[in-house]
Order: sequence, then structure tokens, then C-alpha cells
Amino acid sequence: MTCGNPSERHKARGPGVCARSHRLCRGTQEVRGSSHDRVLETRISAGLAPFRSIRNDATAEGSTIMMTLDDLLDDLAAYVETPEEACFSLPPEAYLSPELNDLEVREIFEKSWLCVGREEYVPRLGDYYCIDLLDEPMVIVRGTDGAVRALNASCRHRFMPVVQGKGNTKRFVCPYHTWTYATDGRLIGAPHMEGSRVFDKASCSLPEYRLEIWKGFIFVNLDDDAAPLEVQIGPMDRATGHYRIEDQTEVFHYEMTWNGNWKLSAENSMEYYHHIGLHAGTVGVQMPAKGTYFPDSPVNDDTFTHERCMVGEDFLGGADHPLNPRGDLTGFTQEELDTGYLVYIFPAFTMAMRAGTNNWLSFRPAGPEKTEVLGGYLMWKDLVVDDPEITEQRAELIEKVNTEDALATTELARMMRSRKAARGPLSPFEKTIAQFYKYLGRTLSGDRVQRRQAAE
Repeated sequence: MTCGNPSERHKARGPGVCARSHRLCRGTQEVRGSSHDRVLETRISAGLAPFRSIRNDATAEGSTIMMTLDDLLDDLAAYVETPEEACFSLPPEAYLSPELNDLEVREIFEKSWLCVGREEYVPRLGDYYCIDLLDEPMVIVRGTDGAVRALNASCRHRFMPVVQGKGNTKRFVCPYHTWTYATDGRLIGAPHMEGSRVFDKASCSLPEYRLEIWKGFIFVNLDDDAAPLEVQIGPMDRATGHYRIEDQTEVFHYEMTWNGNWKLSAENSMEYYHHIGLHAGTVGVQMPAKGTYFPDSPVNDDTFTHERCMVGEDFLGGADHPLNPRGDLTGFTQEELDTGYLVYIFPAFTMAMRAGTNNWLSFRPAGPEKTEVLGGYLMWKDLVVDDPEITEQRAELIEKVNTEDALATTELARMMRSRKAARGPLSPFEKTIAQFYKYLGRTLSGDRVQRRQAAE
């Protein structure tokens, strides 16, 4: 979640800036268009009760058992060898356990490349915006040397944030004792420190996090020893190259906090099956669930999963419909023009694409039962025009879909507390979710997987 004054969210192009909210049921999204700026709010009543680690076991109907962290890790390990067509959903505890959430943060999120925004949020020298990434306060800034960096925003003197919100600056000045830092993080001023025997100006720079940019997306990794971004995103990059994501620009942007564990949001964003019900009146019209199929191209199970969906009849046949692909479609097959392409990059980044457009989302846990959601809608730069009607149509559709998804995760989080709650079988249309579970099993329970394989 970004930090700053919520009243300033709509005043400048760039990521939404909102105060940290302790309200479980508040979600805020900013939508920016070439012809309009507005803030959309979704408020969802949750009424969530305290977590009870009780479930109705799917294999022993009527019995209730406690699942410890060890139980959950054994359960995840079993998915790795289970055929996709034989997979059930995760047990309720997997979405409610604070212990499992803490482990996921340590072993997945703190070691993965996480999308924190777009390079166009900091187009000019000195542009910056602040975020809290897994409780790490950082500022994303384009330095006076042109490089984009992720710097720790805590003063090296006595921990005060040196900057908040977003804006443009030539330097960061701590409001506590006016220690001053260059936009590359170097300490350039510290008043009245001449008498200190331990002060070393060179060692007091703002620490820097690893940052890489992929086709306009800014990714940050908290692990100094992690492999380059290419290892995590390269296989997906090769599968989507001709979609020309690097030629796209963001036409509107949103930030939200959804109720429920991050895996609920992740699963919701990686399948078209729920279009049959949840989105029947919105994107289900454009991409009906029955059109779901899976590409023949191999998937690297350690990095991403993907699927396609045939568009509805009203969206076939070229550029007559305002939501259809248009522009230079060189390199696209007819199949690609007549389908939506959904790509999910583990652990928590998704793109729903058609030729020329891209609706992206990035998730991160805010505790075991809240999820911070960042996203936006991209179009090829040469397609972006001041057309209020089309821009408004796209913005309203995304607003409705986000509201439907937020309501769904809230209801899922509420209902799985029932003592009768039990996991259910996955649909063949949810193959991507089965692959997601296998990823979780390999990442969190790798040693248990090896023991299971050795015992067979």
C-alpha cells in the first residue's frame, strides 16, 4: 500500500497514494484516463469472526480436525504428484492460518520479484512515490542521473521517514533533524555532526533494494541474493513477446485492499471459469467461461501458468466493437485475435491480454486475511486517444469487475469459517489453479516432496 495524503490521490498522474487504513473492509482504487481523473471506492461489509482452525475433512465427511502448519505443509507436498484432473481445492486453514501466511511471506514474497508499479509513474528526473512493501518502507525514485531506484525511506539517523507520498524533488530532507539525501540515496547533509567520533557520512546512505524493469513494469526484490528477474519472468516473456507490452502505456490505474487471504485473490485472477457466474453480466459476456482452453505450448511450472478463452460472438470479426483489437496486428494469428490470453506469473502477478490491451494485477499479503491489490489497464501508445466514450466504457467495466471480485473474496473468506466447510474438486477449467498449488508445494514443502518421492 502506498503512503501519503488520501486527498492528494487524484491530483497527479501516477500511482494512487493513500493513507494506511486499518479498516478491514475499505478498498480504494484510482482510475486515470487520458480525458479524466477520478477516484473509485468500493466499501465491502465483512463482519469477519476470529479464525478457528477447524475444518470438515473432505476425505472423512462429518469429522472435524485441526490442521497444524505441519499438516498444511504435508498437504501442499501431496499436490506436487497429484494429477491436475484429480486435484481438490486447498483446505480452509490454508487461507486462514497466520503461521502459513508468515511462512509464505518469508519463503515466497521476501525472495521473489514483486511488481510495485510502472516506470511511467516516475517519468521525470526527481519523480518519486512511496510504498510499504511487506512492511518495508521504500521510495521508488528516478534519480537525477536518470536511473530508477528503490531506496529505504527511513533516515539513517533515527528512523524518521525522509519522504512520504509522491512528487518531484532534487533531494530528500528528513523532517526530524534535516539530514539530507540525494536522489541516489547518498547522504549529502547532516547538521551539527562534526563532534561525533562515530559519524561516517559515506556509510549513512539510504539502503537500496534490488530493482529491475521489464517492459515498463517495476519489480523489486527484498532478497539481495535472489536470481535476476529474467529467471522468474523469462519463460513468460518468451511466450508473450509479440503482444508488444513494451509499446503499451497505462490509461488508468487502481489500488485496492481486498478482504481474504492473498491466495483467494490469486486463484480468482488465474481462471476464466468464474465468468459463468460472478462476471456473467460484465466480462463473462466478452469472454464466456465455456471458451476456456489451455495452450499446447509448455508451461514452466516454477514460474508461470496460462490459458486462453474464446471471445463471445459479439466480439468476433475485427475492430467493429470498441473493445476489440485494433491497430497494427502484424504477427498475430486469427486464434490470438479471437481469444483473451491470461498469464499468471508466480507468485502474484497477472496479465489479462488481448492484442493491444493488457489488464494487469499485482497482489501482496497484508496479514493472513487481507490482500493489497495494485493494477492498471494498458493500451498500445498509438491507440491512446482522447476518446471519452471508449475510455469511460473501459473504466466502468474494470470498476464493475473489481467490485465483483472484491465481494467474492470477502464472501469466500467469511464462508470458509464454517465448521462444515470442506475443500471441493477443481474443474478442468481450473487447471491453472492446480498448477499454482503445485508451485506452492514445491516452494514451501520441497523437502517433504523429496521424502514422499523417496518413499515411493
